[in-house]
Amino acid sequence: YANLPNVTDSVYMGPYLARVIRECAGNVDMMSYWTFSDVFEEQGVVQSPFYGGYGLIAEDRIPKPAFNAFAMLHELGDRRLYAGKGVLATRRRDGSVVLALWNYAPPVSTDATYVKGRPTGPTKRFLVDASHLDRVRSATVWRLDPDHGNVIAAFDAMGRPDYPTRAQIRALRRAGRMAPAEHVRVQGGRFSLKVTPQGLVVVRMK
Repeated sequence: YANLPNVTDSVYMGPYLARVIRECAGNVDMMSYWTFSDVFEEQGVVQSPFYGGYGLIAEDRIPKPAFNAFAMLHELGDRRLYAGKGVLATRRRDGSVVLALWNYAPPVSTDATYVKGRPTGPTKRFLVDASHLDRVRSATVWRLDPDHGNVIAAFDAMGRPDYPTRAQIRALRRAGRMAPAEHVRVQGGRFSLKVTPQGLVVVRMK
C-alpha cells in the first residue's frame, strides 16, 4: 500500500496480500499487483536493488518476498470454505484442502529510508483440525517470514551494496527463492503450526 522499503520490499507483504485477497474474494472479478518489476519508467533509474519499489521482482531479476507470497497463494483452490479470522480456506479441484494462515504485524518502519529490524509481536499458534476430512495423514507447508523466502536478510548481511557484484546478484537470486516445503505428519486429523510476526503459511492437505 506504500512505496516504502519496510513495506513493499519486506515479508510484511505476505500477511497483507493474504488478507486483501480474502477480503476481496467474491467481490471482484480480477486483481492485479502494481507492478511485476521494480524497473519501470515512473521510478527513473534504479539507484539500489531494494528501494521500496512497487514490483514483485527487484532489479536484476531478484525475487522479492511479495513474489513468494503470490507463488504460495497460487496453491489455493477455487472453492472457498468457511474459516475463522486470519485464515483463508479453500478446496482444489483435486479434492485437497489448502489453507493460508498469517500473523499480521505492522511494518518495522513507514519511513522512506530503510530501517533494519525484525517485526515485533507474539508468535501465533494455529491448531488445524482436519479430522472431518478423509485419510489426511500429512500436510505440505510453505513459509514466508523473516527467516524463509526473505531476500532482504541476505541483502542486509552483504551490507546493502548499491551496486552488487555478479556473484552477489547470483547469491541474492538464490536467497530470494521460495523456501522449500516442509512436511508435517498429521495424527488423529489434528496438527499445530506456529507463525511468527509478519509470517505467512500455506498448508496443503491431501
